Amino acid sequence: MAPYPLQMNAPQFPISPLLPQIQQHLAVHSRLVLEAPPGAGKTTQVPLALLDAPWLEGRRIILLEPRRVAARSAAMFMARQLGEEVGGIVGYRIRFENKVSARTRIEVVTEGILTRMLQDDPMLETVARSCSMNSTSATSVATWAWRWRWTCSRSCAMTCGCW
Repeated sequence: MAPYPLQMNAPQFPISPLLPQIQQHLAVHSRLVLEAPPGAGKTTQVPLALLDAPWLEGRRIILLEPRRVAARSAAMFMARQLGEEVGGIVGYRIRFENKVSARTRIEVVTEGILTRMLQDDPMLETVARSCSMNSTSATSVATWAWRWRWTCSRSCAMTCGCW
């Protein structure tokens, strides 16, 4: 039996051919809206593709998931692709559970956790990107970005196209 964490080869997702275009667009523009069906790779492939972006400047990517199970699963899948345990480069924070470290660069959170983060640090200066995965979350991020005039950030609203 292989030792954990077992590194897996990144499977080919429908969004994979578009990742270079997404990277190029976000290098120039601060916002991007992706719409793709479930399973396309929006949640698990886009954040990993953006890790080496120069505009990140050492800041974190916050990935907003609507439910705790989805947040935990997305973080585990991304960490596994990197051959790491959750809490390394990829971590998550949900109610009553925190798997992040000083090394964490992609942090998957629920809306309640994001609300708490905003209350503690309204400008979220250590965050370079916010990604939301559904229309409600996208509205939350958009409202927050507008309210705080968060112009130094880049935001990426990703929806599954199923309303």
